[in-house]
This record gives sequence, structure tokens and C-alpha cells, in this order.
Amino acid sequence: MKRLKDFPERNELVIGTVARVNPYSAFITLEEYENKEAMIHISEVARKWVTDIRGFLKEGQKIVAVVINIDREKNHVTLSLKRVNKHDADEKLKEYKREIKAEKMLNLVAKELKIDLEKAYKEIGFKLQEEFGEMFKAFQLSQTPQGYDLLLKRGIDEKYAKVIREVAEKQMEIKEAYIKGSLEVKCPSQNGIEIIKESITDASKKYGLEIKYISAPRYSIYIKTKDAKLGEKKLKEAAELIINNIEKSGGQGSFKID
Repeated sequence: MKRLKDFPERNELVIGTVARVNPYSAFITLEEYENKEAMIHISEVARKWVTDIRGFLKEGQKIVAVVINIDREKNHVTLSLKRVNKHDADEKLKEYKREIKAEKMLNLVAKELKIDLEKAYKEIGFKLQEEFGEMFKAFQLSQTPQGYDLLLKRGIDEKYAKVIREVAEKQMEIKEAYIKGSLEVKCPSQNGIEIIKESITDASKKYGLEIKYISAPRYSIYIKTKDAKLGEKKLKEAAELIINNIEKSGGQGSFKID
């Protein structure tokens, strides 16, 4: 996986592989930065006194570290292991795995467009990283109409956007999720209960929702969707339809996304 920059930034979390271990330091290959070499001093390995660095770092081990110093003139990067908490390290590893998958998909885009991976990075990969933070996120977004439009708005050429979407649809599966909202409605009319039931049933059929009675006057509205924004929009429109129908009969209502 490649980055546009030659050097990481100070305080940036990086993925690396331990290349060699000396008595008082270890040298790390930064896989996101063209295998640039960085160094961790024994004092930055753990939050306690370390007498044997090999008790913490071994050759071939993959680690997450934070950049604490950069000297571009000397081509020198200094890292710290002890300043990275477990949560941040886990999140960085997840991001790295996502970007490895994204690079494989970028390679498929390159093959489809009959260019090599190097050119694909220069023409589109680095742009995706810059605009979306992760290439993976861009591939993920491309599968929905709103996400695809966002790619175009962010300056991604349509010839690339189309192939990105085609590759993503073949290689990725969007997970469905439930979007939930809370609805409260009251109708004091003589047939108020019937009006509420009818309004809810009509909205449920029109928008493909699940609406469950909790206790008067509360209801839960659910929709299962692969597009969270579209799902949220449908919930709001359904709730608006229900409330408008009930207000016409002298009732009232309110709605919120949970």
C-alpha cells in the first residue's frame, strides 16, 4: 500500500515490520511509505524500565507505532511504541487491512483500464486517499447513488468512478443495518385510534417500514437498508406523512431518529 507523501507526519500512527533489533534500538520498515526505515529507541518501547528490547520486539513482527520525530535531510524517522494505546493500535490495524483490500480493488480498476498499478495510484488512488481519507471508503461509497455522486463532486473523473463502482459491486458486500426512529402520535377524535392505525399502515406499505407499538402514544419505526442516508430519509418522510394525516383530524405528533 502506498501513500502520496514520502514521509509520515509527526504524531501520525504508522504500520511497520521490525527489520532488525539492536541492544538499544530497533529498525522498522514502514510499509505505507515505500518501505522507508524508521527507528525506535529502547526508551520508547514500553512505559517501564526495559533491560532487554528483544522481550518486546522481534524481527518480522508487525507493529503500530507513532511518529515522534522526523529529519527529512537525514532521511530519519523516529517512532514510539509506548505512546500508542491498544484502541488506537487496533483501529490503525483495521484501517491498514481495509487499505490492503482497497489496493487489490484498485489493481482490478487498473487492469480494466489497461494501465499498471503505479499509474492507477498517480491518476486516481492518491486522489481517493486525499478526498476520502481511505481508498476503501471511496470504493464503499461508490455502491450507492449518493456515494457515487459524491465521488463525482469530489473531482473523480467519471471514467474512473464507473469502473470503481463496478469493481466495488463485485468485490464488496454492503451490510444491511437497521435505522430506527421514535414516533409519538395522539388523535382525540372519536375514531382517533382508527385514524392512527390507518396512517401507520399506509406509511408502512409505502416506505417498506416496520412500525411497532410500544405504549400510548409511542411507536418505533425501523427500516433495514444498505444506504443509511436513504433509510433515514425514508423514516423522516414516513413520519411526516403519518403526522400530517393525524393533524388533519385534530391530532398531533412528533418524531426523532434514535
